[in-house]
Amino acid sequence: MAKTSFPPLNLSSLKGTLSHAVRLVWTMAPGWTSVNLLLVIMLGILPIAALYLTKLIVDSVTVGLTAPDPLAFLPQVLFYILVAGIIALSIAVARSLSELTSEAQSMIVTDGVSDVLHAQSVAVDLEYYEDSRYYDTLHRAQQEAPYRPTRIVNELVQMGQNVISLLGVAALVLSFSWVIALILLAAAIPASLVRYYYARARYRFEQEQTETERQAWYYHWLLTDTSYAKEVRLFNLGAIFRGRFRDSRNILREGRLQLAKHRTVADIISQSIALIALFGSFAFIAYAALTGEITVGDLVMYFMAFQLGLGFIQAILRSLAGLYEDGLFLTNFYEFLDLIPAIRSPEQPVSVPKPDDQRIAFRNVHFSYPGGMKEAVSGMDLTLNPGEVIALVGENGSGKTTLIKLLCRLYDPDSGSITVNGIDIQRFDPVAWRKEISVIFQD
Repeated sequence: MAKTSFPPLNLSSLKGTLSHAVRLVWTMAPGWTSVNLLLVIMLGILPIAALYLTKLIVDSVTVGLTAPDPLAFLPQVLFYILVAGIIALSIAVARSLSELTSEAQSMIVTDGVSDVLHAQSVAVDLEYYEDSRYYDTLHRAQQEAPYRPTRIVNELVQMGQNVISLLGVAALVLSFSWVIALILLAAAIPASLVRYYYARARYRFEQEQTETERQAWYYHWLLTDTSYAKEVRLFNLGAIFRGRFRDSRNILREGRLQLAKHRTVADIISQSIALIALFGSFAFIAYAALTGEITVGDLVMYFMAFQLGLGFIQAILRSLAGLYEDGLFLTNFYEFLDLIPAIRSPEQPVSVPKPDDQRIAFRNVHFSYPGGMKEAVSGMDLTLNPGEVIALVGENGSGKTTLIKLLCRLYDPDSGSITVNGIDIQRFDPVAWRKEISVIFQD
């Protein structure tokens, strides 16, 4: 099996993939995307305000406990709690609205991308559907394209929210200790490396198993669709197809499960490193509180800030790895869109002659299917005059259907010509020419 190639991991390639996805989503759902961006800014700022209010509440209660009249501090504490409650309610509302906008955006983009896939599926040549290599490209595009662009935009949005929150947390952490800030940053890196490595591993596996996945769905279709229900029963094919489906799914399941097991072990190790750094930092700020360097409110705020900061850093690095993974899979979509049909209308098409005056001539036509070992049509000469009724008789595989495909210009001959009144049909607009033809294929 050929080695799977990967798009290079650099800022230029990542930027190109992301910009394609962002433009796609923005074009299809500009309104919902704009609202989502506003909600992201809110969700990035409000948690920092809530964190600072927690410090104020704890400090006010602590001072009140040591004051002659503790209840004198009650109005101040209640005010801080009221503001904290309003912020918490705002966060909850913003999150609910964000879920709504993301869901609406996702549905619109999924349908829009499906429409793009359908348009390209109709535009590509029939050759595409009769070549398994190209069909793998379609299968991968159908699998990934409907949800990857939206996920990329959501990752970017989430990363923007985390960056905004991280800036606020960073100001708090750096005011306490820049060394701890660096330790927390370093502790978050292993998890992102794990995500990056397994993104590449999953991409490689899915690329290499595309044919297996497609075969499994093919057998599923044969077993459940009405098109072949009669033949499956007449020839007792159910058990055979069920067995082949199970074999294909076993290969896919075992490979994915193996990846999942390895990733889980790596995740546990990377999370352990992060937690050691977090609670080591907590021990340091507890010492500072016991020695009187910071207040109890500062202790609570800094610990929450360390915890949030580590989470934000991990989320940002995880988003970057996720964006790389999505970018890898989205290349399947753009690979499919980059397919250029060979059969297209010429720049200046010739008008198709009227139906009652069409003299069709095949002259020394040769044709073989892509990858075929022999010619399907070899040196065909045939003339069809207006009003004639002609029957083509021959063995299976002798080229009867192929001849009709060539006449309909679903394929072009390898050599020779097909003319109408002396005009090569390649000079016609294919759509205009096909309007003059009615075909009932053997299917």
